[in-house]
Amino acid sequence: MALHIREVTTENWRSIAALSVSEQQKQYIESNAFSLAESKFEGNGISVGLYDEETLVGYAMYGWSCHLTQSAWLDRFMIDYHFQGNGYAKQFLPLLIRKIQYQYGCKKVYLSVHLDNKLAQKLYESFGFQLNGKIDDSGPVVGVVMELHID
Repeated sequence: MALHIREVTTENWRSIAALSVSEQQKQYIESNAFSLAESKFEGNGISVGLYDEETLVGYAMYGWSCHLTQSAWLDRFMIDYHFQGNGYAKQFLPLLIRKIQYQYGCKKVYLSVHLDNKLAQKLYESFGFQLNGKIDDSGPVVGVVMELHID
């Protein structure tokens, strides 16, 4: 597998918008169409497609960096339901963390996860993310905040 990350462009945004999680997971994350619009019009986030060679398998949005706290957010992270169970989440997460760290020079990465999404929470914990006791209620999906400290 040759995994790589590509920014959203006029050529790939429709394919990215069409990606979806399973019906059972839809309550846990905003749609990619909503997220693409958010990153385009609010200007804080960067939307990227997650590719295995030329196959689009997922989507992520990150940004909201703060120089004062040396932090940034991994605001969206999803693997299309057709590709779930193949280890993509575990392989893309470190790539995204490195990209965020390199781009913003941050020492902390935040994300929020729906309280009932125990599978995702366990995945993030396996990479060192920990609950910090805060709630993210800034969007349509309310989540608990997790943070990762990077040395």
